Amino acid sequence: MTIDPYDNPPTILATRIFPGILPSTSQHNVSWNEDGQCLFITKKGVNILTPHLTTTFSPPPTLVDPTLQLKDNNNNSSNVRNQAGNSFVVEDGASDDDEVDLDGGLDEPLISGLDNTTTNNNNNSSKVKSKIRMKRPKNGEIKFWNTGIELDKEGKRNDHYGWNEYNDEIDTVLIEKDVTTRQAIWSPSGLTDLGGSLLVGLSSAMQVSVYAPRNDPYTKQWDEIADLTSIMKGLIPPKEGPLSLKESLGLRTMSIQWSSHLPLPSMIGIDGSLLALSNRAGKITFWSYGLDKRFHQLRSSDVCQIGGWVSDMAWSEWKVLDDESCEAHLALTLTDGSIRVITVIRKIELKSSGRREWALDIHPSFMIDRGDKRTITSIKWIEDVLIWTKPGTVHIFAGEGNRTVQWNGILSLRLERVGNWASANALGPCIGINRINRDTLVIVLSSLTTHIIENFTTSPQLAHPHTSLRNALALRDIFEDHLHSDPLIKIRFRSIEMQPEGWTANTSGWTSLGWGGAGTWVTEPMSFHTLDNATEGKRSMTFVIGNPGKARLSPDESVIEALKGILSDSPKLLYCSPGRILMPYLLHILSLRGPEFMMDELFGLLSSVLDGSQDDLSKKKEQGNENLIEEFWVDATLDRLRLAYVLASWCETTYPSSAEKFRPITNALSILISSQLLAKLMTWVITYLSSGGIGNSDRQFSSQVIKSANQLSDEKSKSHSLSQLAAELDSKLSKDGMANNAEHQNWEERCPACHNEVGSEGICSKGHVWSRCSITHLLVTHPHYRVCSTCPAISLLPKKHLSVPIVVDDQGKDHDYRRFQVNPEHSEENEDKLIQVALESAVCCLNCGGRWQRAV
Repeated sequence: MTIDPYDNPPTILATRIFPGILPSTSQHNVSWNEDGQCLFITKKGVNILTPHLTTTFSPPPTLVDPTLQLKDNNNNSSNVRNQAGNSFVVEDGASDDDEVDLDGGLDEPLISGLDNTTTNNNNNSSKVKSKIRMKRPKNGEIKFWNTGIELDKEGKRNDHYGWNEYNDEIDTVLIEKDVTTRQAIWSPSGLTDLGGSLLVGLSSAMQVSVYAPRNDPYTKQWDEIADLTSIMKGLIPPKEGPLSLKESLGLRTMSIQWSSHLPLPSMIGIDGSLLALSNRAGKITFWSYGLDKRFHQLRSSDVCQIGGWVSDMAWSEWKVLDDESCEAHLALTLTDGSIRVITVIRKIELKSSGRREWALDIHPSFMIDRGDKRTITSIKWIEDVLIWTKPGTVHIFAGEGNRTVQWNGILSLRLERVGNWASANALGPCIGINRINRDTLVIVLSSLTTHIIENFTTSPQLAHPHTSLRNALALRDIFEDHLHSDPLIKIRFRSIEMQPEGWTANTSGWTSLGWGGAGTWVTEPMSFHTLDNATEGKRSMTFVIGNPGKARLSPDESVIEALKGILSDSPKLLYCSPGRILMPYLLHILSLRGPEFMMDELFGLLSSVLDGSQDDLSKKKEQGNENLIEEFWVDATLDRLRLAYVLASWCETTYPSSAEKFRPITNALSILISSQLLAKLMTWVITYLSSGGIGNSDRQFSSQVIKSANQLSDEKSKSHSLSQLAAELDSKLSKDGMANNAEHQNWEERCPACHNEVGSEGICSKGHVWSRCSITHLLVTHPHYRVCSTCPAISLLPKKHLSVPIVVDDQGKDHDYRRFQVNPEHSEENEDKLIQVALESAVCCLNCGGRWQRAV
């Protein structure tokens, strides 16, 4: 049986209700990082959610079942009320085409409302039919882990900043009763010691802090590791008396944006991304995190005079100019409604010590649009085309020689009203800009209405109103599903007739997941009845992942074709986790009417990837390379195998009836990955032994790698190259100083409990069981280690990463960088140098590319 992969109704993939108040609407209020985590902003702080999608972890605990209640079962009036209140709790997979009765069946119409009762009349038309629950995935909504951060609301460091010398009305923009969250963004992936992203938060007091996960990025605490406002204060030359007005304005940050990683393979693992901060003094400052894991202000650029400032920014992707330089553009929106662009160039610079670093060149800003004094509500690059919005209009700029569209210049489009519900006008702020396919854009406004722009590459114009309305109605249906089923709303307004047309979907942010139609947003139902609810105790918001289904225009290629393209040309997994890469495709499959019908196509795709990779690897010969990070993370074939392994594991879990069918592919991919990693490790050790000796700990490490390679060669007859490399490495070790059997005994691993020899499976003769490090193949006997969030791999921690992040002190001074400094006690002659280099090179899991978590 074949199905149309796009002929599916609108689907709710996940919803979760949070107490609190939404902040002012902004394009950046909801965003995903490259690790597959989503943040959204509340006035109180930042919530961080992670879906349980491509992981071997147990699912997060389920919230209390809303059907459970502690009431007298003999109370008939309570039973009627509870039946009506729980009437929307139907079995997973039910769609809006199904009709549900009060007893949970799928035959009779549903009567909505807590106080509604069923009237048995002979006339069937007397029954009131209400909105039916939207379609969910067959196995239920996707579950999420949740954690978050709270920004400093008390202004504890204001005296240190010198802000108390001036009235807040002078150097801030808006006075609020309490300090709230203004903006939060993700860094590129791979910057933390767990291989993930940092989080940068900006408060309404215009103070900037950076946060890193302590142990578990999914559920545990995030620590403040840097106060950029305090660092900026330290850059001001000391003097007597208070700060000048210009200096004080320079400490007030208006907006923040972090660029992506630079795509030069020769600099992989050397961070060159830039964090841009705009301040009230009309300047842009550029910051780096770098190899020393410490924030440095590199350059600053004047944009406008005091009295105007940059209100928002957007980075373009980096464009490779040559083998040693890249270029990106930073678009700036100013408070006078104008648009400026700064060109940024980064080049490789070779220091006298032989160390390669990134140099920075900033060009003066140039204006592309003078504006009309209207506020710019959002701005975004679509490849090398810039799009920004104002109330009621969309503006598109395409420069000469661009590679995205066939025209150049500035084009303005006037939006029209879509829908007949409250606030469904075209004047609301834009919260999302997304490219659906090569020729179509979608603009999402804060009322959750959408506007489709077609012919993007040739002659952009608004699509027919019916096209935009069809997509907007799908999102509106998802909103009304929440409106009808939210128990808080039903209890609070049980005496009021629910009329959805009078409710506004007050949406603070919206973002696309990439390919396909799935989107993420946070919304709060608003009406005249809620205007007096100012306290957090009476307010709540709903986090939603939804797929408009057939209401949305189709992508350029089918889901299988898109997956085939990703697997043939995989992104660098060091910079983007496999779960994040696969997420839009897996969510699309889960939202289909019959996701099991894609099983055979996925099996065929994975089989072809396995066969093609085996052919490629049979022709490949490992070359010696002293840079182990390059060996692990530049290889496109290895990344393709990792991505296919994660997809095969997901299929094995999602299709339990066919798990035996996918398991051989999963195992074969795992063996191929292990053989490649062992070959790279042995080649690297052989190259190192050619120029120097190693200590006893490194000998033990090399011996375990040889054992693992020989064992894998015995299991797979095709692994002849592994046995040859193992024999060559064994010969090198023997020549390097292994002269007698007593010294050889030091290479054997002994059980820490009984001191007997431990076998390759990690079990000693007395039955003590130990796990092995997936990188060094040594026993994991230290209480502090790391586990992969995507596959079952575990690993020893490098010595630099044994301690958790160091929190800033009371004055905002950062100390976290000290964790990564070289300890004089561990010199170049230490006995475990190779082990530490191998562990540090495993920025992410070597088996699958997943991100790490500390076990303790």
